[in-house]
Amino acid sequence: MSKLLSLSVSMIAVAALSVTTLVSVSDAKAASCSRFGKVKSQNSNTPVTVTFVNRSGEYRSVMWVDFNGNLVNYANLNPGQRYQINTYVTHPWVFTAGPGNCVEMFLPRKGVSKFNISKKSTGAGGD
Repeated sequence: MSKLLSLSVSMIAVAALSVTTLVSVSDAKAASCSRFGKVKSQNSNTPVTVTFVNRSGEYRSVMWVDFNGNLVNYANLNPGQRYQINTYVTHPWVFTAGPGNCVEMFLPRKGVSKFNISKKSTGAGGD
């Protein structure tokens, strides 16, 4: 009986860990622009290579958020275009439809080599 109880507790712990991991991965995939102006690059310890693919059907600028929280333009993508970059897991990226107009954000993580820029601009200027 004790072994059965121990096995059940272990299975519950693994299941809980899996759910926590899924939530974390989901949150890191595409960040809300509500974090725009509140995030900045932290360090350059863990390199990753990411390809940004513009699937929004609209023009997008690819902007790196530097160590001071400033936007640095890296690429301008028309619909369907892609841009590959060597970056780091603590470096946020912002996709804009115009100067400083955040439409979508991306926070890199290990194991993610492609990000589809897909959110449509509302046209309001402060997406």
